[in-house]
Amino acid sequence: MKQLWAHISTWFLEVPLNKGVFPQAVAGLALLLLVVLLPYSATKMKGWAAKRKHPRASLLLMQLLVAAGLYGIGFGLTYLLSNVWVVFGVELGLLVIRKVALALALLGFSIISLVSYRGWRKVVSVFLLIVSLLYGTLGVNAIYGQYPTLKSLLGYRSFPWLSSSEVHQADRTVAQWQKQAEKGTLPAMPAKGIVRTVVIPASQSGFVARPATIYLPPAALSKHPPKLPVMIVLAGQPGSPDRFFLAGDYQAYLNAFAARHHGLAPIVVSPDQLGASSHNTLCSDTPVYGKAETYISKDVPAWISSTLPVEHPGKSWLIGGFSMGGTCATHLGPRYHDTFGNVISVGGEIHETDGSEQEMISGFYRGDREAYEDHIPARAIEKYGRSWQTFLFGDGQYDQIGQKNAKAIAKAALRKGMRVKAFVADGSGHDWHTVQAVFDYGLHQFCWDQGLTSQEPNLKDFKKLSPLALDEPETGL
Repeated sequence: MKQLWAHISTWFLEVPLNKGVFPQAVAGLALLLLVVLLPYSATKMKGWAAKRKHPRASLLLMQLLVAAGLYGIGFGLTYLLSNVWVVFGVELGLLVIRKVALALALLGFSIISLVSYRGWRKVVSVFLLIVSLLYGTLGVNAIYGQYPTLKSLLGYRSFPWLSSSEVHQADRTVAQWQKQAEKGTLPAMPAKGIVRTVVIPASQSGFVARPATIYLPPAALSKHPPKLPVMIVLAGQPGSPDRFFLAGDYQAYLNAFAARHHGLAPIVVSPDQLGASSHNTLCSDTPVYGKAETYISKDVPAWISSTLPVEHPGKSWLIGGFSMGGTCATHLGPRYHDTFGNVISVGGEIHETDGSEQEMISGFYRGDREAYEDHIPARAIEKYGRSWQTFLFGDGQYDQIGQKNAKAIAKAALRKGMRVKAFVADGSGHDWHTVQAVFDYGLHQFCWDQGLTSQEPNLKDFKKLSPLALDEPETGL
């Protein structure tokens, strides 16, 4: 019995929240309940509707008017919060705005039904009210792709701990590995890479970080692995180190690449730059949350270099991220150019933000304006960046603010002589669908640069991406 219950609970926790049967069933149920609540013959009503000359027509008109009104209010208010007042620091995107408005329309329809019906239709109205809230929540989550399962929503550890038996020191180069592949003499390795959880010590920083999540490709899991390039990726805030592998499903892209290239792919490490989901550390050393910058720039690279089969830091290492994590990458990359030769930013901000500029200078940087400005991406690039570094920017079609931010930072990188590419992900916004599209291209570009593949990525093969023009004037930056 206990074993059966364990299987049921495991299945329940793994039910997809952002695609598949469950969200489709909720949408279908909402539509069914709405149809059931339409006024037709034998409808039992009470109150104002029952007293009208044409009660059914009056109720239907009121249901539709209230639903349409709340749709308009929801759309307008969410648009103002997102695109005009920018309360969330980023644009939510048109898809999210529409989904919120539609959920409010369903809510309005259910409320009018609740106050107008008697008997079993009143009960159905309550169900529609609940389902409309669930429909909106699941819909927004599906657009963002933030929580793919109930397990991820509840914060359960999703990946096993890394075992010492899974790690081996490198004893050859990628070029030597490829020559062995040509001869058919590669050492034994699994068909797919693995995702694991690991504690990275905060030896220099003392930063209180949550466990990191890492990906080891098949080649790294052989007993004689080659020295592999490294990608350090940072999730947004709120967020956690497993987001790239849960919400972003990045291991699927890495495994697909490795399957075509003799088990070769970068080692990917997603450390914790926050300490807690609610913390915004600005990826800086501050008296507020501790030395997050030292942790990411010193402790994490030191652990990777001493533990995993990797190339030396520099041109073979990349730092990237999404949203706040992307902003971190664009100022840490140039500041620590000896460690990170490559940067990817998806949905990054023009600068880190937690309160007003003066509040950040006073609270996070002890009143030191120069220290604050050193962490503004464009200025960090100008002051610390190197011309041999590579920058890749990506933003969703519905993230206009992100696109403006990317243009401003990209132009600073171009002035520095860096190699710069910028893309728009069609059909998505400030969400993990954009991350997947951009980081897929970024993976192929990085691997081509590092010699893991002989084929330079062709943008035509990445159907969702289109170039972001960097020669247009920005406004409101």
